[in-house]
Amino acid sequence: MNTASLARATRIALALLFLAAAPNKIISPADFAADISYYLILPDVLINFTALTLPWLELVVAALLLCRVWMKPALFLANTMLVVFLAALVSARLRGIDLSCGCFTSGGVPAGDMTWYIVRDGLFLTLGLAATLLQRGAPEGD
Repeated sequence: MNTASLARATRIALALLFLAAAPNKIISPADFAADISYYLILPDVLINFTALTLPWLELVVAALLLCRVWMKPALFLANTMLVVFLAALVSARLRGIDLSCGCFTSGGVPAGDMTWYIVRDGLFLTLGLAATLLQRGAPEGD
């Protein structure tokens, strides 16, 4: 597989990741707001705003990546979100908070062991960084 094909594959995989994450949060913003609140990171005044805007940002980033529009900003936003998501999970774990991440489903029930979420989000971040690096080396038409 050449660099252009690998760049395309990682970009599409990253887009599909965000595309899969957004709909449930858009459909159930109250449940997503509850999931956000369980992290005990944001002040109450920002929880509903975040629950209403973050899924739409995920959807827009996915669309930009799929349509190859504003690639650098879209990849920057994707990776920024992935870093924040991973940091939130690690922070919750270190503070002894047991939660479901709220990434693809809402209505967070305790997760038992959050190691899976942290490893998974680390892999998602690796995908995002790989997409960024490969996109820099891909031909302009890709």
